[in-house]
Order: sequence, then structure tokens, then C-alpha cells
Amino acid sequence: MRHDTIIDDHATFRTLLKAMSRPGTVERLPRPGAGDGPDALLLSLARCLLDHEVTHCVPAAYADVGTLLARELGSRPVREELADFLVFPDGESAGALLLAKRGSLEYPDQGATVLYLVEELREVGGTLNLQGPGIPDTARPLIRGVASEELALLREVNAEFPLGVDAIFLDNGGCLMCIPRSTRIGVN
Repeated sequence: MRHDTIIDDHATFRTLLKAMSRPGTVERLPRPGAGDGPDALLLSLARCLLDHEVTHCVPAAYADVGTLLARELGSRPVREELADFLVFPDGESAGALLLAKRGSLEYPDQGATVLYLVEELREVGGTLNLQGPGIPDTARPLIRGVASEELALLREVNAEFPLGVDAIFLDNGGCLMCIPRSTRIGVN
């Protein structure tokens, strides 16, 4: 791996940590990577998260994305209920989110991480009402490109904290937003 790629990956990981610690805020990837489009953006972020030791699941309709993750990062594809990472390139799981690993009381950190590719992210203007650690009062982000039904599923799988999933949203412009399992999701 080239030195500049390693530096970019470290900067991307720091950006991800910042977004995860401040739910509902929008952070821009430092350098999305070579090329344009969703695959380049996804790969830039995925390099910080996936490797040969973790598993992933991508819907069958996006098998090319799953192949890319396996080829470039060594991550193994598995079924939804076994995956460490679930990737939904069209912003919707079609109910598969309900199958995601949620961890256990002894090991809540074994819940899956869900990555949604969406159209646009903004810190204000949405109908969501986020509260919890890292949010001073409330956050009301706009996530364009994800159905309200999907957000209801996310609220459902995270209803029994500390069990649940961590969600990462990545938009077409290289911005990301996180909603960790500790965040309470309401709708205005």
C-alpha cells in the first residue's frame, strides 16, 4: 500500500470517528480517493473498516459492490445475520436490517455496522429528531435518499440499547453522518 493511501486512510478514519462521536453532524471525507462516483467513495470509506478479518453483506442486486469489497479489501461475503457490515448502496435494506446482528448484553459491540449510500446529507432541515450522547440538545439532520420506513427500522433495531447497530450514511458528495446505537431516533 502506498504511503499517501495510508495517510488518507488515517485521515478518513479520524473523520469517521468524529462523525460517530457527534451524531447528526455532517463531515466531509478528507480525500475521497481516486475516481469519482459511489464506488470510489464507498471504497475510500470501506478501506478504514473492512479487511480479511470482517464479513460483509450487500444485497444481491448490487453483487458488483460485494465483489469490489471482497477483491479490494479481502472482506468475506456472508448472509445478513452473520455480517459485521451491511452495505445498502441504494439507501434501503428492504427489511434486511431486521436480520442484522445486534450484539449481546455481554458483548454489545458485536452488533453490526450498517452503511447506507444516500443522495445528500445536511445537518438541518430534516424530520428526524436525534438525542443522546454527543448531541448537546437535539439534532435534526436531513438524509435525502433513505426512506422514512428505513429510519423506522433503524429505530426498531436500536430500541434495546446497548444492543443494536451503528449506522453510517455516505452521500454522493463524499459527506458522511453517523447514528450510533446509543442515539435515540424520533420523528418531528
